Amino acid sequence: MNPTPLLDFWQKPAKAGDPLAVLATTFALEPDFFEQNCLARFLEVSSVDESSGSVEDIVAQVEMQEMLQTASVTVLADRSAPVQRTSLLWDILGCEVQGGLLHAKVAVLIWQNATRVILGSANLTAAGYRRQIELGLAVDLGPQCLFPAQVLGQIADELQAYLGLVPGYAPDVQAFDRARDTLALFRQRIEAQPQVNSGLRVAFAPTNPQAAPLDQLSAAWSGSQPLQATHLSPFWDATDPAALNAARGLLTGRPASSRSQQVAVVIDPRGRIAFSPELAKVVNGVQKLKPQDKEVRTLHAKCLLIESDAWVAALVGSSNHTKAGLGLAAGRRHREMNVWIGAPRDSREGKYLRQLIVLDGKTAGDEPFIELQDEDEAEVTALPPCFGLCRLVQAQGQKATWQLQFGITETSDMPADWQIGLTSGAAAVLTRAQWQAQGSPGTTTHVLAEPAVPMFVMVRWNGHELPWAVIAEDRHCLPPLPALASLQAHHLLAALARGQSLAQALRDQLANGNAAEQKEKTDADLNPLSRFDNPESLLRKGRALAASLSAMQRRLEQPVITGDTLRARLTGPLGPEFVAGKVVQAYEDGRQGRAETIFTVAEIALTVGRVNWRKVLQNMDRAVGIALVEQTLKRLDQLRSRLGNEPADLASYANRAMKETRQCLAS
Repeated sequence: MNPTPLLDFWQKPAKAGDPLAVLATTFALEPDFFEQNCLARFLEVSSVDESSGSVEDIVAQVEMQEMLQTASVTVLADRSAPVQRTSLLWDILGCEVQGGLLHAKVAVLIWQNATRVILGSANLTAAGYRRQIELGLAVDLGPQCLFPAQVLGQIADELQAYLGLVPGYAPDVQAFDRARDTLALFRQRIEAQPQVNSGLRVAFAPTNPQAAPLDQLSAAWSGSQPLQATHLSPFWDATDPAALNAARGLLTGRPASSRSQQVAVVIDPRGRIAFSPELAKVVNGVQKLKPQDKEVRTLHAKCLLIESDAWVAALVGSSNHTKAGLGLAAGRRHREMNVWIGAPRDSREGKYLRQLIVLDGKTAGDEPFIELQDEDEAEVTALPPCFGLCRLVQAQGQKATWQLQFGITETSDMPADWQIGLTSGAAAVLTRAQWQAQGSPGTTTHVLAEPAVPMFVMVRWNGHELPWAVIAEDRHCLPPLPALASLQAHHLLAALARGQSLAQALRDQLANGNAAEQKEKTDADLNPLSRFDNPESLLRKGRALAASLSAMQRRLEQPVITGDTLRARLTGPLGPEFVAGKVVQAYEDGRQGRAETIFTVAEIALTVGRVNWRKVLQNMDRAVGIALVEQTLKRLDQLRSRLGNEPADLASYANRAMKETRQCLAS
């Protein structure tokens, strides 16, 4: 088999349509890598290098933000994982596993017309996806899907259970709503999965409080009993052969003399192996893994091959061959996801399975042992579970006022003294003493003084300082990026009229914005309301406006599958709420007259009313969709109210437009 770069699995299959949602799990996480590489491929946008400050990178940032508004992305990571991401448009939820770690590595990728599951050994890090030896499976739902519907459903169930591992979990938190919506869509796709007839046997093999991977072998096995086991694991319990003994217990075939167990290792550049002499005494052989390429790579793949003369089965997934990884110890069990895949030994599929571990001869037997510290198994400091969710909420009734809501629960392991600062080393905005003086509430609010919102806050205790991820309660109400904030209403209307993306409009604006002598020409080119002889004529300007709003209507009339996608359409930079807000801002800044502004807002509202919402909402809960549209109309009405009631004739027209729009929606 030729190895496939793992990042290729994040690119959509043919005719998949627009990206809708991601739900992924990992132990280690590099947020920047995940966003700039995995998400960039999933969303089909340019990779972002925020350090350059070039026009292309500014445009790429806006493009990423625009696409993230239309797709729901949730990463479930171990509580110890870094959370310093650069966007609040995707969620990081830290899981606390009692007596273990969240160690599973699985990603569910959903597009309009395709669904993919990636399961394997790789964390969402540059090392996992680029530098290490990893093993993973990518399956697309459909007639040729490797995983039967039952296994897919079990993966969905396990992901659902992980949500309950997040300190501060509450059903009414929107971040959990977004994750559950993704799972609900995944389950819908599973229900539509056709029956797949294959010679393969596939069994879900998690590690959790109720299950251990080795116990599931029988579900993927057929024929005579197993005789041989071959291990591939980067990390072991160096002096405890429990994992090897458990695997040997699976070998019940006859004759007993044919039973054997061997281990594949990678020799590092200094001639060392990560398999101890104590463990080597327990197996029948230690062999070198055949290199996949000429690069020097660290082993991180996990696999167990079980064979007989007629059958072969492979355990693939996240479990290291340790007691914690394989669920062999009651006191310490990680949460893992694996699958067993079984096939006739001499079949095409069986040959593929056997090629998962290709050996390259015995080791010399005198290689020095190096006890590696696994990034997955290392004892790292994690944020205490008393700190649940840190939510960013927009204050009701106040323009652009943001609050942080600290979810804190008094637990037995709460540090005796802790402080929360907005940045590293900054003055505390909340201390344990202050929190207790307030009565130790479950939620404590801090009003942000600046319009900029943090991606994380810092918690300090006992000499430690770790970030606490901020979760946006409503990600569609977040402040726009500075580059996006610089776009004016006429830029957005022009982009709609021309069929441009937001990124294209921004690229035009930035390319021309540095040349002062071009400003007048640029404004004339970009503003569809300035192309006519009499700029004061609302009739003539209305014709230009109509072209922009017709394009807005066409964008809104594309069918949606999720409420999150609909919210993005309504509130995004080319949607009615954002454009109307920019139009009102132009009036309040003195760049546009009141009459023109009232007329434009009224026409935007009528555009929303003209949409065939029955068609748009055919694939989702109609009541939910209508409620979201009504929210948009309410916000448009609020914007119109800011303009006053003069001139009276246009104000009356706008009021009639709002009434007509609501009637259209009701019908």
